[in-house]
Amino acid sequence: MATAASIGTQKTNEPPPPSLLPKWVKAKLYTTISGWTQDAIDAKRKRGVWLEDIHWKKAPDGNIMISPSAIDQWVESNGT
Repeated sequence: MATAASIGTQKTNEPPPPSLLPKWVKAKLYTTISGWTQDAIDAKRKRGVWLEDIHWKKAPDGNIMISPSAIDQWVESNGT
């Protein structure tokens, strides 16, 4: 994870450290941040691997929003 001293030296094609991301991001942006395809994200949502209101939610405007910090916790827990 990047430190405060290294944030200014990050390459521009790298996503910001998770702590600098908003709590919720659009699924389309999350594909760029994570490298998962939209199909993979949709499959995890539809199969219940990622839980609504924890890992993802539907915003009032209909956009699917993803919680990067919740997904990070899911990855670190080996998907349990």
